Amino acid sequence: MCLFIVIEGIDGSGKTTQAKMLFKKLIRRGYRVALLAEPTGSVYGRKIREKLREGNYTAEELYELFVKDRMLNAKNIQSLLRWGYIVILDRYYISTIAYQGAQGIPIDRILNDHKNLPQPDIIIILDIDPVTALGRLKKKDTFETREFLERVREIYLRIPEILKNFDGQIEVINADRDPEAVGEDIWKMVRDRISCGE
Repeated sequence: MCLFIVIEGIDGSGKTTQAKMLFKKLIRRGYRVALLAEPTGSVYGRKIREKLREGNYTAEELYELFVKDRMLNAKNIQSLLRWGYIVILDRYYISTIAYQGAQGIPIDRILNDHKNLPQPDIIIILDIDPVTALGRLKKKDTFETREFLERVREIYLRIPEILKNFDGQIEVINADRDPEAVGEDIWKMVRDRISCGE
């Protein structure tokens, strides 16, 4: 079966950990699963990482790079879904709504620029206090400050309202807990969705 799952949240919320845990659970149960992340390894993704490390960018420059990187990744996602894979994606355009929205890019513009991309079946938003999240990070990019992440978190919590016409499932999960407990909540949600589709 094909299923498109996106895991979101501010840096330090545990997205990558939870994406890997879910991937392993599904693989063990015999599903065909692809685990992807954004930014990707494309030339645009590498440029994004470089700019974030150095702090040498404008909001517009960063936004345009994210869109270009995502357009390439969308083709990969579409192919995997056609082949019957469950796709788990660590960050998607929801991150752009939150992060670039907090940098001043209009959210309506972001939504319009991404309207023709593959839409997730499930969006999982891992919610955590920015102070706790920053304490988890070993390496920080230039924008990772408490004040900025508070603005990003506020937008993340508004995603159900921002995506009011979204046909899939949006769940906000408390990520300030043991990773196993968070993972169990995610697994129950995904398992129920898989059961309905089989």
